[in-house]
Amino acid sequence: MPAASLRFVVSPIFIPFDAFTAPCAASPVNSNSNPVKVWAALAVQHAAVLYRRAEDLAPLMSQLRLDCLQAKPHSTILMLHSPEIWAGDVHCQAHWGPEDIEAECWLEAATALQWPVAELAMDFEVHSSLEGHWLAHCRACPKSLVKAYVAQLNALDLRPDAITCASQMDELGEAWGLQPDVMAEAFRLPCMDELASHYFNLFKEDKPC
Repeated sequence: MPAASLRFVVSPIFIPFDAFTAPCAASPVNSNSNPVKVWAALAVQHAAVLYRRAEDLAPLMSQLRLDCLQAKPHSTILMLHSPEIWAGDVHCQAHWGPEDIEAECWLEAATALQWPVAELAMDFEVHSSLEGHWLAHCRACPKSLVKAYVAQLNALDLRPDAITCASQMDELGEAWGLQPDVMAEAFRLPCMDELASHYFNLFKEDKPC
C-alpha cells in the first residue's frame, strides 16, 4: 500500500494501578498506588482503522506495523493526556494585540502547570466565542517532556509531525474522516471490571471510516 495511506496516533495513557479486578501476566498492575503508564496507538490505512494497547511502546509499534503490512507511516501524531499536558482558554481583552495574547497565554500556562515560562512548550489558536468575544485555546507542557517523547519515538524510526492533547480528539477524528467516538474508544481508560487481557485486545475495523 502507498506510504501516504498510513497514519498513526500514539499516546501514553495513565491508568489506576487497581483498574483491573483480575490481574494476569499481561496486566500492567503493580503493587504501588501510583498510576501506571501504558501506550495506545491507532492506525488509519485507507478505509481500515485499527488500534492496539500495550505496556511498552517498542513492541506495540512493531506489532502495529506488522498489522498494517507496512513499515513506515506517512504521518505520526503524539497525543498527550492530562496531567502531562494542560489545555485551557484565555479570554482576550478587546484592546489586546497579538503579542499581548501570546504573553497572556504563556503566563496562564505557566501558572496552571507551575513551571517557568522558559521551560514550557506552548501553542495557541484564537477563535471567536458564541458571545462574540475572542478566546485563545492554549495547550502547554514541559519542553523536557516533549524532548523525551520525541526521542523515544525517533528511536523507533517515527518522526512525530504534530503534538496534540486529548481534548482535540474529536477535531482530529473529524479531520481524518473517522466515525464519532473512534478516537475516544482507542485512547480510553479501562472500563470497570474489564480484564487486562480484554483491554489489550486488538481492535480492527475494515469497513469505511
